[in-house]
Amino acid sequence: MKITAHIPGRDIINDPERIYRTLNRNFGIELQLTADVLENVPIKFFSKLADTTGNKPVTFHAPFMDLNPGAIDRYVREATVKRFKELQPVAKILNPEVIVFHSGFHPRKILPVYDRWIKNCVETFKQVCDMFPDSKIAVENVFDEVPDYLNEILEKVNAENIGVCIDVGHLNLFSKLPLKDWLNYFNNKIFEFHIHDNDGINDLHIAAGSGTIDFSDLFSFLKTNGSDSIILTLEAKTEEDQLKSFQFLTNNLTGDDNGNTNIS
Repeated sequence: MKITAHIPGRDIINDPERIYRTLNRNFGIELQLTADVLENVPIKFFSKLADTTGNKPVTFHAPFMDLNPGAIDRYVREATVKRFKELQPVAKILNPEVIVFHSGFHPRKILPVYDRWIKNCVETFKQVCDMFPDSKIAVENVFDEVPDYLNEILEKVNAENIGVCIDVGHLNLFSKLPLKDWLNYFNNKIFEFHIHDNDGINDLHIAAGSGTIDFSDLFSFLKTNGSDSIILTLEAKTEEDQLKSFQFLTNNLTGDDNGNTNIS
């Protein structure tokens, strides 16, 4: 397993030293490449960064705000693909192991037009897989209540480099099924996990172990199935909570059953 820490787009712009503090802690980095980052951060910034990452893992979180890979409106879909293409110059420099994308699925919004949406979404992700042949493409659960819709994308795109990013915080808020079922469902198609916690009501992105999520099935899965290729991304908002999440993971994955109380 590899550990990365999420770097919000606003901090790439306003506090770029956060990236280097994270690397100095021996974490890899997941860069949230928002529209603002892609439009305002010069390419030479990423070239300089490439000189300091060493052999630490690098992943990207693709832009998602206002975008929809399966949009019924052709203009929205074209804008989505155009924005995704803007990741290519940065990807050539930093060679991300995984790029995480949102599918744009929301049951109340999408299910009434699902047949049209899934067709468009599959075509978009076929393009995405071709755009980034050297990276794994991980489609993340957000509002998904069941794994079926993500799985349909994977099956119909049918590319070797497409899989999923399991966001445990989102599952706690929106899934009708327990985490264990998602782990069993996708198993070897899981490229990345987003690790954070919440109160079961709001998407708080707080330290793992400080909310209502039961991580025991995740720990069991990782101890049994965790390979060197799986990436665990600490996606709590603050650096302090990312460090607490790391301590929580370390305590539990090394056999400390009381990891939740041993965070300092």
